[in-house]
Amino acid sequence: MALREPRPRPYRIRAPGPFDLDEIARIESESFPIPWKREFFASELAEPHRYLRVLASEDGSEPRIGGYVFAVALYEEFHINKIATDARLRRLGYGRLLLEDALAHARAAGASSVTLEVRVTNGAARAFYGSYGFTDAYRRRAYYQDGEDAMVLVLPLSSRGG
Repeated sequence: MALREPRPRPYRIRAPGPFDLDEIARIESESFPIPWKREFFASELAEPHRYLRVLASEDGSEPRIGGYVFAVALYEEFHINKIATDARLRRLGYGRLLLEDALAHARAAGASSVTLEVRVTNGAARAFYGSYGFTDAYRRRAYYQDGEDAMVLVLPLSSRGG
């Protein structure tokens, strides 16, 4: 399916707060076979060196939270732990908005690379990240709780003006 232009919904990217956790947990449980628990997202809000953003409705339209990205900056590496969009907003460009915002932050922070894990069987996600220049770095055997392997993807930033 081709990417469609975002519908004219008033969404903006902002930092999340505790009042967003129920929506984040809902999107998480709808997006991943083994979702993070709400409490884990809550603990992330208090951690230093985190880059946490949500795609929030400005006019109260549904979904109130359209997506999120949770990442961490460690030394020269920027690691994306989670990124997801509400099912109603997929293939509309909102995931790209979240990823591009995170990449801009990583570059501004002086990161030399961005990394993330993805299930080896998730071809759609691998293609999405590949369109940004992420490449396979290595495989983590039995990384997920269900035993599936993860592929670690990396995007070097130094050669991309970062």
